[in-house]
Formats: sequence, structure tokens, C-alpha cells
Amino acid sequence: MSDRTRSERGYAFALPRVLARLVGHKVRRAEFSGAEAYGVGILVFGISCVWAERALLPLVRALPLRLFFLILLPVGIWLAFLILYYLVSLVIALCRRLGLYAALTNNPCQHVAIMSLTTLLSLLLLRDECTWVKSLGILWLGLLGLNLLALVWLSLVRKG
Repeated sequence: MSDRTRSERGYAFALPRVLARLVGHKVRRAEFSGAEAYGVGILVFGISCVWAERALLPLVRALPLRLFFLILLPVGIWLAFLILYYLVSLVIALCRRLGLYAALTNNPCQHVAIMSLTTLLSLLLLRDECTWVKSLGILWLGLLGLNLLALVWLSLVRKG
């Protein structure tokens, strides 16, 4: 690792790069950042669990079954994400065969699929009557919007 990469912080998302620059840190684009991966991963998983609970729990009447459902819900969401990743990888493999996708990893397409799904779920959470559930959707959409603004700002700074 060079001295340059040791002295600079690496972030995958634009928003942390802009915030770090504003505080005076040297930053670089990195494909992976542990704090971002865990933070965003927990938020995506949480939004998915809250949406599934709000959508499916009213279908379960008996209290013992509701408790069982709530215990199994995180495992079910985890399995659903595994299936989604597998299906996206099949689509990517097909696109590679057709010459439509040339990236070395599946990460860009998987990122778009998961972020799009989470954005859709967040939009659905905005319709909920519960304030904290709406706030969760607003939090995701706000972070997404701020990250897009940060991308624009970074591209303008590079050109200027």
C-alpha cells in the first residue's frame, strides 16, 4: 500500500467523500468501505424487514403465530436477498453472453438492483400511518438524494 492511499480515506459513496472533504480530510474513491457497507447494509435490511412486517403481519391473526412470524422474518428476508442476488447474477450472466455487460464484477448491477428495491420499499413506507415508519422511508430517500447531490458536486469539482 502506498503512502498516498494510507493518508487518504476511501469511501464508496459520494456523500461521505464530500462530508470528509468539507471537514478537511483527503479522500479517494474506494470500491469497498467497511463502515459504509455495514451501515447501508443494516439500513437496507431494516427497511426490508419493516416493510415485510407491515405488509404481512396483518395476515397472521393468532398471537403465538405472530411471534413465530416475527422471529422468522429476518431469516426470510435474508433468504429473499440471497435469491435476489442469485437471480441478478443469472441476468448478468445472460447479459455477458449477449455482450451487453463487460464489468469484471457483478457489484454495479447488484448495487442498482438492491438500491432500486430499497427505494421502492421506502416509497411504500411513506404511505404508512405510523410516523417512525414514514421517517424510515424519508431517511432513505433523503440519504439517496444527498448522495446524488454529492455525486453532482464531485463531478463539478473535478471539471472545474
